[in-house]
Amino acid sequence: MNDDTKSLGMSVGNPRPKLRYMRQPPNRTTPLFGRLDVFIRLDEILGPDARDSSFKSVALHGLGGVGKSCIASSYAENKFSEKAYDVVLWIQAEKDVSLQQSFTDIALRLELSGAHPKSHDENRLLVQHWFQSTQCKWLVIYDNVESANVLMPYWPRSSSLGRVIITTRNPLLALDHSASGIEITSWDVDNGAKFLMFLLKERHGQDTSSENLSARKLSEKLGGHPLAISQVASLIQDGKYNTIRDFTNMYLENPRAVHARDELTALWGFAFQSLEKNGFSLLGIISFLEPDNIPLEIFTPQFDPQLPPDLIFLKDKSTRFSTALRELTTLGLVKCDKDSSVLSVHRLIQAEFRCLLEPSRRQRVYDDAVTLLSCVVPKDDDESGQLYDRWEGFNRYLQHALNLRDIFEEERKSQYPLKASKAFCNMMNSYQRYLYENCAFEECERTCALNRNAISTITTAEERIDLEATIMSHQAQVAEKLGNIEQALNICQQQINIRLNQSPPNLILIAWSFCNLGIAHSSANNFEKALEDFEQSHKRWDAHFSEKGERRQLASSIRVSEARCMIGLERFNDAEEILDMTIAQIKGESPVNFGTKAYAYFCMGCLDRCRRRLESAEEHFMEAQNAWRRGEQTRLHPFNAGILYNMGACCLEQGKIEAAIKHFRDSLEITSFYHRLMPVEHGRNLFKLSKAMIQNGDESIMEVADLRRKAEACLKSKQPGVNDSSTDSAYDNYIPDIPLKPNFTAKSTLLHFMDSTLCSPFAAACRRDEQQPNTDELYPRESISLPVVLLAALLKGASDSLGSVT
Repeated sequence: MNDDTKSLGMSVGNPRPKLRYMRQPPNRTTPLFGRLDVFIRLDEILGPDARDSSFKSVALHGLGGVGKSCIASSYAENKFSEKAYDVVLWIQAEKDVSLQQSFTDIALRLELSGAHPKSHDENRLLVQHWFQSTQCKWLVIYDNVESANVLMPYWPRSSSLGRVIITTRNPLLALDHSASGIEITSWDVDNGAKFLMFLLKERHGQDTSSENLSARKLSEKLGGHPLAISQVASLIQDGKYNTIRDFTNMYLENPRAVHARDELTALWGFAFQSLEKNGFSLLGIISFLEPDNIPLEIFTPQFDPQLPPDLIFLKDKSTRFSTALRELTTLGLVKCDKDSSVLSVHRLIQAEFRCLLEPSRRQRVYDDAVTLLSCVVPKDDDESGQLYDRWEGFNRYLQHALNLRDIFEEERKSQYPLKASKAFCNMMNSYQRYLYENCAFEECERTCALNRNAISTITTAEERIDLEATIMSHQAQVAEKLGNIEQALNICQQQINIRLNQSPPNLILIAWSFCNLGIAHSSANNFEKALEDFEQSHKRWDAHFSEKGERRQLASSIRVSEARCMIGLERFNDAEEILDMTIAQIKGESPVNFGTKAYAYFCMGCLDRCRRRLESAEEHFMEAQNAWRRGEQTRLHPFNAGILYNMGACCLEQGKIEAAIKHFRDSLEITSFYHRLMPVEHGRNLFKLSKAMIQNGDESIMEVADLRRKAEACLKSKQPGVNDSSTDSAYDNYIPDIPLKPNFTAKSTLLHFMDSTLCSPFAAACRRDEQQPNTDELYPRESISLPVVLLAALLKGASDSLGSVT
């Protein structure tokens, strides 16, 4: 992004009022002409000096290409130069993924304390907090908003110093989010002609009267559409036509293509067909990518791939590629920011170009786009099993991969739907894993569903089967994380059957598949069966490396999952031995897998709790959190919520009530992000917090009652038939990692006792019972089999427990 920064280095806790910063789109739009009436209306709505005490917003809505973004950008630049605002922020708001990246870029650029390039959710919170706490006057532009639901999580809370502009093609957004709306329309004939003359400046003919007349004819023909008129100006400036009259005569005499739906389509068709072969091919690739932020390195892959014939010109970067790009920029079809090496293109141009292509050519160009993007996306490694060390690379191209996915989905509804290539399905499989590791479960499920439809278009049965097995693995892992254990088990078993029937069998993928099945069986509390699965995983792992003439230690992620199974079987000594071995193994690896290291310490903490070594357990949970954060993993990951929950439970059991409350509140902040997908975990945090508050003797009956009410609602959203929500086990029973044993007594029984003596009914919620019996006498430690909460906090979001890439 272009910016003008006078002072940075701020933090959320101590915002600097003298900050001066402007974040505009990297490729500026067409120079603004006219629109003074819109500027006046914006000033009336937003307040010319942004000193009004109320938060205000406005939506600029209208057809694509009428200049909404240009107006917003120019208005923001003017107001920034007038010092009406200290900070101006441009946010690409078309999709959730572009909003995420914009907020991350802003958090990093403002140097907000705690900002990190991988922590999108946390960065969103930081920027939201900055909106409310800063002493700066700020203006935010949400560009190209399509959905109110997508925008909602990123919408600023009220701020007396803030203003918002939305640009959108959806007029309803003027009512949904913004307080006011301004419709941006095309020019009338006269202003359209003046706009063309303005763009050409001195490049039009000397006969001004004739040129004006020709400009009016074009403006009328094009309906005064600003983007179309800009395109005409670019074609004339290209030098092929000396005057507006020359172009107008040619254009009006040119026979319309059969497919042309209107004058705009005819104009785009004319512009596209005037391109040289390489420029046409390059625009084809660009038309399938995310339009606002296209890195030039996509077209210059580091290694030399087997490029299809239409893309051979990319190998000649200094001449043929540069010539093709220069042609597109000269004609105004594409914009290039040389400082950031980023391209951008208008969505209308993309859509019109794709419509121009005949079905067979559209398929070929789409496949070319997939080929190029596949060259720069990080490669999978079946033996490593995880992508954590490659998150940054996957994130860089995420928007483009999802755009290819979305276009494929849209084209399925057309008369000539696209067919998937193996490269496309492989890339989707890689991004499924990336989305899963980032807890983007809904996006992962959507991508899996689309990919399963896509592979049906692949002609080779062997390739279809292999790809489908990988998709099924990701579907099973998501199902397990969301608590749908039976579904996860069924898919896992089907996927393993597919792998076992392949010839020759892919032993490393089978090893990961059995590991995943073992994890699912552990989540179903069938630990004996899980142990059999892990033994099968060992067997395939050793066989794979034996065939290569190597000996390699079992993957640490498989070992730690096996240790978790041993805890479930109450084979505590075996679990401890495995975990000690795993931690030593991880420490000797380079690079260190911080995720698996954190999970190993986490299981150590759970093991300590089983043995009632509470201080040691607390220390191990802290080590787990330190390892997780040292690996630069996001704080707002469900696994971190599980760590915090366990730390709170440890503190509660040791009587450190205030510390427990803090940990539960911190965990609650994280589970609130996932409460819709993981309602029971969120409800359990609410319930446990209410318990701690009661033990602390807090005086807020209403808050405790509200926590219980919300906790019960969360539980019933997952299990509507639940009658009792007053015990830990009511929640633990529906969290996959809980061993459901009838003789569990310690924690769930203890807290059920607390319910009956302290907080039922709620009128007694704050009463301290001086005569409370000694719970150690009621439930001596020798009788504790395996306390239910000791494994309860193995949150489904702890993705490091699943090592498969299949």
